[in-house]
Amino acid sequence: MKRLFSFLAALSLLAGAAAADGLAAEAKAFPTSVSLSWNHVEGAEYYDIYNGDKALARLGSDAASYTAEHLLSDTAYDFCVAARGSGNEDIDADWIEVRTTSWDGVYEWLNRTGNDNKGKLKSLRFRIQTAVDPVYGQYYETFMVSDEGKEYRIFPLFPFGSDMAGRWIDYDDQSPAGIAYRLNAERFNKSSFTPSRWRVDKIEIDSDSTSAYIQTSAFGISVTTNTSYSLYMEDGQAMMKFETTGSGIANAAIFRNPNPGEGDAFILKRIQP
Repeated sequence: MKRLFSFLAALSLLAGAAAADGLAAEAKAFPTSVSLSWNHVEGAEYYDIYNGDKALARLGSDAASYTAEHLLSDTAYDFCVAARGSGNEDIDADWIEVRTTSWDGVYEWLNRTGNDNKGKLKSLRFRIQTAVDPVYGQYYETFMVSDEGKEYRIFPLFPFGSDMAGRWIDYDDQSPAGIAYRLNAERFNKSSFTPSRWRVDKIEIDSDSTSAYIQTSAFGISVTTNTSYSLYMEDGQAMMKFETTGSGIANAAIFRNPNPGEGDAFILKRIQP
């Protein structure tokens, strides 16, 4: 680690003294990634990439770009691209400060068919809001927006660390979590099967996705569904992939995306930042 800090200090001096035609890096920010690009430097055999004092990659002499992934959104980062020779000597370096953007906003899917689960899914809207938990770190609160414009938080259904997680909840429960779960479940349930109770078994959080595993029970039969929200960029547009899969009979009861060419998952486009 001492050698690394010594090297970074040398790079800082190099960057300050670099000529106009020396190594110059550029950055393009996204919510959870940053794309770096740079010009070729004569004599460079390697390009070392750093995020602050953390070494990310060593690339060959032909490399001219690198994407740092799994970053926090709306967060400042300090990247370094360093050119090094065949003897591992320092040639030139450039530091670049960049701030990631945000996934926050309203996302919408429109049904382009007449198959709308008995009128329940003509459209679909979610609002994403960045939040931070002291244990889990950064995550994305997800709100379902009703046709009337009212919002219901569907992820997380319970605050992290709540003793309600893992408990069985009656299907007609009138708490905010109970109402949100029921309204969401009814929109995607294409069968006449109505659960009698449900519980959150597990949640998973990644830099640009979340998943909730929920167990439902009725008439002595229990099934598990996994609802996931994945955020990504496509042609400069923020997108969301929303999908619910299930085990056993639940799999056949889930309404899936009817739009041709889009697959089973619902693909939503951000319409409001």
